[in-house]
Amino acid sequence: MDNRIPQPQMLEGLFPVGDLDREKRTGLAQRGQLANLRYGQRLDASAEHRWLVYVVDGSVNLVTSSGSTSVAAGSARARQPLFSEGRFQEYAVASGTAVVLRLDNRLYGILHGQQSQSGYDVEETELDDTESALFAEVYAACHEEKLELPALPEVAVKIQAAMKDPDVDIKRLANIVSLDIAITAGLIRAASGAAYGVGNPVKSVRDAIVRLVLVAARRLALTIAMQQVFHSSSPVLKRRMHELWDRSVHVSALSFLLARECKGLDAEQALLAGLLHDVGAVPILDYIGRNHPEATDEEVTVIIEKLHGVVGEIVFASWSMEAGMSMVVRESGNWLRDHGGAPDYCDLVSVARLYHLNQSDPDAAVPRFHEVPAFTRLDLPAPNEEGKLDLIENAANEREEMMAVIQGKA
Repeated sequence: MDNRIPQPQMLEGLFPVGDLDREKRTGLAQRGQLANLRYGQRLDASAEHRWLVYVVDGSVNLVTSSGSTSVAAGSARARQPLFSEGRFQEYAVASGTAVVLRLDNRLYGILHGQQSQSGYDVEETELDDTESALFAEVYAACHEEKLELPALPEVAVKIQAAMKDPDVDIKRLANIVSLDIAITAGLIRAASGAAYGVGNPVKSVRDAIVRLVLVAARRLALTIAMQQVFHSSSPVLKRRMHELWDRSVHVSALSFLLARECKGLDAEQALLAGLLHDVGAVPILDYIGRNHPEATDEEVTVIIEKLHGVVGEIVFASWSMEAGMSMVVRESGNWLRDHGGAPDYCDLVSVARLYHLNQSDPDAAVPRFHEVPAFTRLDLPAPNEEGKLDLIENAANEREEMMAVIQGKA
């Protein structure tokens, strides 16, 4: 292949990269490639996963699980990425000589995150020289894959595999969960508590799974396992990591309570989404702690604000989390996010974050509930005179209980 750098104007009209402003399209083009294909040459999605691939000259035959399709340059289909995200079995074969455009998918995510209204727009806040240098370094580390991403805990990997197995039974899940004391304690506590109905205390993890129901138990166990992710080896940043964990636990429990009031949304899935909504801050804190322990609180804060969403998506991709969860890390801090669809987990976590901010920092510059589209979409009762939601305040014991469950407390 004869790789060449594309001109920025080639990106105009392509989805989704065409929505970037001119400067960002130029930066993305400079990291891109134009590659010639000969007749019969094959491109595999599994080998192209780091790229957004577009057909810009000639045509290819795209083979997917539903059949084959001809994709010709200039067509509406050619203006979309050739391969669908996560479908590594797809491949394309050149119908004749052809040219494809490759654009760095991860860099696009970073640039899109900067441009979005999600709270990490680079142009919104002026950075001093030190902050600018630190931002540029972390930005480059993110793009060059030098950030040390948190590994999915081993027990979480096994639980995730069990969640994908429709034939998994209670005995097998109990054996997996029993490998971790914190998860075992959390499930037993949840099954014995008010959040899942008052009953006689259970004494074994098997009985806990029976009472919780298998699907709920799997998701709840995965959530508890995630405590291991929120860890920093840097003594300087341990406080920041503890604060991140504490805030995430609060938002998680609030998301759980809100989900119980919303049809079509699963409370345990909401619990996990709330816990991981800010997981992008974990590798950022780790990188700064290892490379710049002298960084001030203000410097750390500004870097996290601008990059946590993009990095969070990278973490989720490395864990093979479902696509809907990426929306939570990218958009749950965007109070004005609006869409025409049914309520989703991003809506839930947005409202949970807003509620937590209102209660923990009354002076925070945040909108009122009725000004937030997500609140209206969830069709929740109006707040009381104190700005609180009765459905949450009346479940204070259950909220504390779920926080203890997430933390794996006995």
